[in-house]
Amino acid sequence: MTDFEKMDIFQGMKIKIGIDQSISWSPNKFAGNHGAQFKIIDKNGLTDLVLAKKPNGSIIKISRNSEIFIFEEGRPLNIGKINSIPQLSFEKLNPNPDNISPGMLWVGPFDGEKHHFSESRFWIKNIKNKRCHYKEVPEELKSKLEIYKPEGGSFVVTPWNHVIALISVRPLPEDTREQWEKLTKEERRLLQIKQAGANMLPIYICEWNKEWNIELNDPIDYNKPLSTTQENKMLDFLSQYSTSKSKKPNKIIEDELKKIDKEEEVKEEEWSDDDEFFDENALDLMYTPSDD
Repeated sequence: MTDFEKMDIFQGMKIKIGIDQSISWSPNKFAGNHGAQFKIIDKNGLTDLVLAKKPNGSIIKISRNSEIFIFEEGRPLNIGKINSIPQLSFEKLNPNPDNISPGMLWVGPFDGEKHHFSESRFWIKNIKNKRCHYKEVPEELKSKLEIYKPEGGSFVVTPWNHVIALISVRPLPEDTREQWEKLTKEERRLLQIKQAGANMLPIYICEWNKEWNIELNDPIDYNKPLSTTQENKMLDFLSQYSTSKSKKPNKIIEDELKKIDKEEEVKEEEWSDDDEFFDENALDLMYTPSDD
């Protein structure tokens, strides 16, 4: 069992399995309803696994560890795993490029585990939408994000262990234009969909190292009484409001409050319409932007 499962974390790429054994991915519900559905080739029994549980088809999530989740009775349910993520391939997109470097445009499917960060604080949300912070942040991941997304925000880890992020307008490497010229019409459309939706571009950050065994802190429970540490911090903070003129604000508390404020202000980009994803009535047949 992964650390994320232990923490009741439910994250992964969203895929549609049809009653006719078709498989597709869409960048979001709006784009999917307008034809941007990309067909996936199944070589290791994904459709059989899902249709055995959901004969009429289903929306699923697939994690980096090849685990498959469906939505049943109001909550995610793990129904098993497939042998190998690399055996899932897209007809007209490459989800696992081997010739990409940090800072380049990401033209594969932008979907997977959604993480958030602000300075040295990294977190992911559990199925109850509560934040679980990393106990320790991998230095390589942190340094790459500082270079390409210094303002903080969100990033995604795909099932193929690629870390990607959306960036606002800023100078990109000179070979970006050359990269654009070589893109297929499907890849160009994928970038345009993200630009139109978020006014940002997805770029490649780095590969997620499988040795980064991220552990998560328990989410804060505001129903519980304050801990001794929290009590002391509050007392320290309240002392700033003392009538004594000699009392100076506590610099440590000031810095801590600034960090919290900054974290709350972090823009968490909309990668997809996750709240409406498990719509079992939307299992229509798929087609791609290249279909005539």
